[in-house]
Amino acid sequence: MQPLNSLGLKLFLTCLLALVLSHVVLAVVFAVLFEHSLASLHLTAAALSQMKQLFSVASFLSLALTSIVLFLLSRRITAPLRDMQRVALQIARGDFEHRVSIKTHDEVGALAKTFNAMAAELAGLDQMRKDFVANVSHDLRSPLTSMHGFVQAFLDEAVPPERQRQYLLLMHAQTERMIKLVNDLLDLARLEAGQLDIRPASFNLSELVRQVVARLGPEWGEKQVTVEVSAPEAPDLFVWADPDRIDQVLVNLVQNAIHFSPPEGDVEVRVTQAAQAVVSVRDAGPGIRPEDLDAIWQRFYKADPARTTPAGTGIGLSIVKHILDLHQSPISVHSEVGKGATFTFTLPLAPHQ
Repeated sequence: MQPLNSLGLKLFLTCLLALVLSHVVLAVVFAVLFEHSLASLHLTAAALSQMKQLFSVASFLSLALTSIVLFLLSRRITAPLRDMQRVALQIARGDFEHRVSIKTHDEVGALAKTFNAMAAELAGLDQMRKDFVANVSHDLRSPLTSMHGFVQAFLDEAVPPERQRQYLLLMHAQTERMIKLVNDLLDLARLEAGQLDIRPASFNLSELVRQVVARLGPEWGEKQVTVEVSAPEAPDLFVWADPDRIDQVLVNLVQNAIHFSPPEGDVEVRVTQAAQAVVSVRDAGPGIRPEDLDAIWQRFYKADPARTTPAGTGIGLSIVKHILDLHQSPISVHSEVGKGATFTFTLPLAPHQ
C-alpha cells in the first residue's frame, strides 16, 4: 500500500480524477443529445432503459480497466524515484557502492544519471577523505614518535654532549613539519568557509621569489636538488596582490617541485613580464598523467600515491588554487609523463608599472 503523500499515488489519483471528469462530461453530453433526438428515434421505454444500463456498464468497465492501467503506469514512472530514495538512504549510511538502475531516456532517466554521477563523486570524495585521514595520521605520528624517542634519550642522558645539537635540530625540523601541516589544515578550512580575506598591496614579486627559494635552501640542499631563479626580463617586478598569500602559493609550488624532483634534478622558478606578471615553476619529476590534470586541484587528491612523499597530504595545490581564485588569477599546469611538470600563474602588475 502506497502512502498518501507518495508521488505515484498522487499521479494515479490525478489521472483517475481526469478520467472520471471526462466520463461525467461524456455522460452529460450524451444525455443532452439523446434528449433532443429521442422523438425521432422511436424507442420504447424498455429499449431506452436497456441502453442506459449498457452505457453504465461500459462506463464502469472503462473506468475500472483504465484505473488499473493508470496505476501500473504510475508505478512504472515513479520506480526510478523510489530506487533513488533507496540508494540515497544507503549513501546516507555511508555505503557508496549502490547505483540507480536506468531503464528510460526521459527526464527521470536523466535525473537518475545525474544521481549516479553524484554518488560516484561522493564515493571518490569519501575515499580521498579516508586517504587524507590516513596520511595526516602518518604525518603526525611519525614526527611525534621521533620526538618522543629524542626526548626519552635526553631524559635517560643517553645522548652524548657532542650530538645534542644534532638531536635538537632534528626535533626542531619535526616540529616545523607538524606546524606546517596544522597551518595548512586551518588555512584550507578557512578558505573553503570563505573566511580568509586577501589584502592586496604593491610588492616586489621578484624579490619575494628569491626569498622563498633561499628559505627553502635546506630542503633542496638536503634533497640535492638545484633550484634556479630566472628573471631576465624583470629583475624587480612589482605586482598588486596579497604578499603573504602569494608567499604561501610560492612555497607550496616550490616545495612540490623539490619533493617530486629526483636527487640532483633541477627546479626552475621563472618570472616574466607581459600584460601581467607571469610566474612558472618547473620540476624534473615523473610528470602528471593527462587524466589527473583536472583533479590535482581537489583537496586530499593524490594523482599517484606511489609518487608522493610521506609528507604529502594532498592539500597544498588545493590551497594554491583557492588563494589564486581569491586574487582572480588563473593557474595552469603543463606536464608530460616522465618529463616533469610546469605550473604557471599570473598576477596583475602594480599600478605604477
